[in-house]
Amino acid sequence: MSTFSKLSKYMGSRKPLFPLALILSALSAIAGLVPFLLMWLIVREILSGGDMTNIRIFDYSIGAVLASVASVLLYFAALACSHLVAFRLEGDLRRFAMKKLMTAPLGFFDKNPTGKLRKIIDDNAAITHTFVAHQMPDISSTILIPIIALVMMFVFDWRLGLATLVPIAYAIFILSTLGRKGTKFMERYMQSLEEMNSEAVEYVRGIPVVKVFQQTIYSFKNFYKTIETYHQMVTAYSNSWKVPYCIYTTLVNGFVLFLVPVAILIIGNGDDVKLTIVNMMIYVLVTPLFSQCVMRSMYLSNATNQAGIAIDRINDIARTKDLEVCENPVPMQGFDVEFKNVNFTYPGTEAQVLHNVSFAVPTGSTVALVGASGGGKSTVAKLLPRFFDVDSGEITIGGISVKQIDPKELMKNISFVFQNTRLFKMSILDNVRYGTPDATLEQVNEALDLAQCREIIDKLPNGIHTVIGSKGTYLSGGEQQRVVLARAILKNAPIVVLDEATAFADPENERLIQEALRKLAKGKTVLMIAHRLTSIVNADEILVVENGEIVERGTHNELIGKSGVYAKMWAEYQQSTTWTLDNAKNGENVGGENV
Repeated sequence: MSTFSKLSKYMGSRKPLFPLALILSALSAIAGLVPFLLMWLIVREILSGGDMTNIRIFDYSIGAVLASVASVLLYFAALACSHLVAFRLEGDLRRFAMKKLMTAPLGFFDKNPTGKLRKIIDDNAAITHTFVAHQMPDISSTILIPIIALVMMFVFDWRLGLATLVPIAYAIFILSTLGRKGTKFMERYMQSLEEMNSEAVEYVRGIPVVKVFQQTIYSFKNFYKTIETYHQMVTAYSNSWKVPYCIYTTLVNGFVLFLVPVAILIIGNGDDVKLTIVNMMIYVLVTPLFSQCVMRSMYLSNATNQAGIAIDRINDIARTKDLEVCENPVPMQGFDVEFKNVNFTYPGTEAQVLHNVSFAVPTGSTVALVGASGGGKSTVAKLLPRFFDVDSGEITIGGISVKQIDPKELMKNISFVFQNTRLFKMSILDNVRYGTPDATLEQVNEALDLAQCREIIDKLPNGIHTVIGSKGTYLSGGEQQRVVLARAILKNAPIVVLDEATAFADPENERLIQEALRKLAKGKTVLMIAHRLTSIVNADEILVVENGEIVERGTHNELIGKSGVYAKMWAEYQQSTTWTLDNAKNGENVGGENV
């Protein structure tokens, strides 16, 4: 009932069909028992001296056939109702989960890889569909058939009825044990599947690297470890059921071993032989239904646990804290950016990433962040558009806290170009127009030209209408970055965040991307992160970030004159650009050794 109450919230207007499915399934179960009773009456008529031409036998036979047909039709109707409910449930669950993801902070996706989210939403929604469509209608018949069968058994002969209770009692004991063990196991099982699915996605993405270095699946330790963990867990659980299940199978399918001795004792006690044999026939016919019901109960128990955990996994997404939205948002009144004593720690961690970070980016100016990897530069870039919210301090745009600005307005006025670019499997036109769906073809072409993408378009088979990722059409990292730049140029937002926008560019592509970046940043408020220092020498201010703190600030020339951290970085960068293999051959020290 707990699982059903969780699922019922997503059944919508089709929820009334579910009790109807249970009623139809119960009627189907009752109709399915009628032929057994009629067969018993036929046997009784024959043993009492009747023949096959007896009108009663003929009526009983017709009744058995009609009851069997009615049982099938009623069960079909029950499944039709349950499937209608299940389709609505599955669809609503997917929509609910996707809507929830749309309201989650963008930082949520850093901690939850795509493989895991796909498993939670897609596979778990399918599990709930199967449960509601197929298993839940069997609840009524699984409960009803044993009760009616037991009543029948004690009505005909209570002594034979008691004999059948021995294997039934053990079956119930097995079922209750399965319920306790199965719930704990299913939680671990579902978690293991999610981990394995997530690591599988990462492994597939890394196959080119694995092949280049002639490695195997065993080199991808995380993926291999999840497979081994899954294998060991499932094997251990299965082995623990070997003996109990063998005993259970023997007892449940061996009712006759208990019935025959009791029947012999009854006959020996002076009871009517024919009546005892006739009564025993009903037990031989009906008792196999118990084994079916017990097996169905075991499957139903397992399915209930699995569906309960599946809906809990989806509800875990629902419990994700939404991006905080101000009840009375303040319209943006300017585009200057300021960080005021910002401190930040990533959710689920203890180490503080940023410490009292303060700086300003005036409207129309460019501020660059430089420093070693892991120093906190990208974190600063993520905090401005509210991928995460700060622990303390404040980030303002136009003097207004980003928390007081409507998230839609905030996103509308900020463009992003990150080092990990993402293009959808759609045409170049649709990819560029994704952030500005109403843009005309002329505007898209102008953005592509500004982003230096014309040479890319010209070599594609269908030009701007070429679908990326289809029929072997792929772009290099630098080409993808230029298309993403075109998307940002078309959006024409007043604030631009650039995080390693030239990370995957070769020298020629870098020159073209730098030209596109200059056009994108013209007249905009720009926050830029770069490791290639030549790309930020003209920035209005350069901030040097180390261990989450700003240790130096100033223009390129001012920082060079200070002979501090930035000056050392610049010298090392200049040296790296002139390094060649010839230098190494001449004995230049590389990595502490002469090469």
